[in-house]
Amino acid sequence: MKYSVIFLFLTTFVYAQKRVSNTDVSNFWKAYDLVQKSNDSLKQMEIINTEYLEKASPALKTLIKMDTMKVSDYVRSINKMPKRWNKVREQTLKIAQQDYDIEKLYTSFKKIYPSFHSPQISFVIGTFNRGGTTTREFILIGTEVVALTSLSDSELKLSTEYNIAHELVHVQQDYINGVNNEEEYHDLDLLGWALMEGSCDFIAEKLLGKLPHIEYMDYGRQHEEQLWSEFKKDMYRYDTDQWMYNGSSSKDKPADLAYFIGYTICKSYYDKAADKKAALKEIININYSKKEHHTFFKKAGYMK
Repeated sequence: MKYSVIFLFLTTFVYAQKRVSNTDVSNFWKAYDLVQKSNDSLKQMEIINTEYLEKASPALKTLIKMDTMKVSDYVRSINKMPKRWNKVREQTLKIAQQDYDIEKLYTSFKKIYPSFHSPQISFVIGTFNRGGTTTREFILIGTEVVALTSLSDSELKLSTEYNIAHELVHVQQDYINGVNNEEEYHDLDLLGWALMEGSCDFIAEKLLGKLPHIEYMDYGRQHEEQLWSEFKKDMYRYDTDQWMYNGSSSKDKPADLAYFIGYTICKSYYDKAADKKAALKEIININYSKKEHHTFFKKAGYMK
């Protein structure tokens, strides 16, 4: 019996370890240090290629393909933004090496959603393009983007667990909608995008018990009625530029405020539901490809 318990523990440990990949982060910084020793751009590209890209995990290879990144993109970014790279270095390593309770997170998700699909979580380094994205197989955490925000160790842990939980919901959505990642969604209005992202925040909060500090959440709670008045004029349009994925253009208010609207609509739906477990499943199961989010919105009774 004793040996069976030990074997079970070791099997569980190895299985848990396979859920997370972080070798790309350490490989990048080894390559980065070698690049600093040369002023020859061709030599620098050779280093990035042999020491980083040729050693890429399957997840990093997927990200490179998604963003059509080339060796020259890395070398250009390193040479153009040395202060930014030096700023994030320590934090990227902390993010990749933190002790996250992934098994607990996956088990909690399975309890509310039995058909849960469990992707591999991969910490990678791109060129400051994405903080997080998914395919059916991977959750890709762009550590260099996440590391731009200065956080304490405890805040960093919660923030990263939130990112993982948020992206886990996206993986389930992709299976339901028959796509491989968010870039394959077509003809989706602003309301659909808001619910797709906001539902991830809502489910992440239920899984973790709380959310980290998020600017659009704080601003949204303080200006909810005003935001809704503006959002409802645009929600059936196909232009999302003013409401989400607008970090580089939003000046007078936080970016991604549509996430907050989607979150609050989901919260309204959940609060009104008699069967809370069923409500969580229904929130995850919205088929955006079939425009089910319109019916969901009406049932939520938000701002009625």
